[in-house]
Amino acid sequence: MPQLAEAVDDDDDWTGTTDARSRRKIQTRLNTRAYRKRRKTLQAACSVVSNSVGAEPGIPCWIEDQQAVSMLPASVANRLRETGAPVIRRKSAPPRKQALPDQIFFPLAPDHLIVLIQYNVLRASRYNRDLLLGSGLFAPGTLSECDASITHTLPPLASPALLPPALHPTALQRAVPHEDWIDLMPHPAWRDNLIAAAGKYDEEAMWSDCLGGLFEGFPADEVERRGVAAWSPSWDVSGWEMSEGFKVRWGWLFRGCEEVVLEATNRWRRQRGEEAMVWEIDELE
Repeated sequence: MPQLAEAVDDDDDWTGTTDARSRRKIQTRLNTRAYRKRRKTLQAACSVVSNSVGAEPGIPCWIEDQQAVSMLPASVANRLRETGAPVIRRKSAPPRKQALPDQIFFPLAPDHLIVLIQYNVLRASRYNRDLLLGSGLFAPGTLSECDASITHTLPPLASPALLPPALHPTALQRAVPHEDWIDLMPHPAWRDNLIAAAGKYDEEAMWSDCLGGLFEGFPADEVERRGVAAWSPSWDVSGWEMSEGFKVRWGWLFRGCEEVVLEATNRWRRQRGEEAMVWEIDELE
């Protein structure tokens, strides 16, 4: 059991203990032992870092005790790197025969961090969904769970103040039946482009590029070349960032809002010291 990962003898097994005080005492002992082990591992990693400054490139890794990202030498981080299994299972997918590991190894390698970024896209979409529900545009329970067979049009917004302006329905959203996930996109031009191109693009491929690591998993050498990142705010395109690969493949989505999307993306890139991204004419075709 993961709860007994630090147990060394029978005295550390609290699962059969009925006395609450005794159980808490054993659990505290195990937690303290686990903390000291993590701290020792972190100190060893930091020692390697201090001895390796300038010797090899650093990789951003998650330090659990500090709840922060820190730079570790590639040789240290790569020992723990594995192509992650899906974080979220598709309901229709059968369970894998290979059991997932009981432990998550820290520091997290970059491919794990990117999966967390993709999870933010899912989180942002769910938050926008809640905003739409709270605005009165939909009755509770009317938003589908990505069912492609269900389409709808939006009614006029009765209380505009209840919904951020970027999510206000467009004329196309009110007139043309479309799948409700489109309503979650954080810019009106983005939503209109999706509605206008209905049936002309592969929705599953687009969502795979956005969220594929969550549902399917994909090799570590691909994770940096696809997808978008949702930071904050979720309901405005200024809080979103596109990757170079997503721009090349799905640039047409941003016709009419390409400048604001590019400005937002480059703002996030500058914060990380990365080069600015530019639009190529054919990427908007």
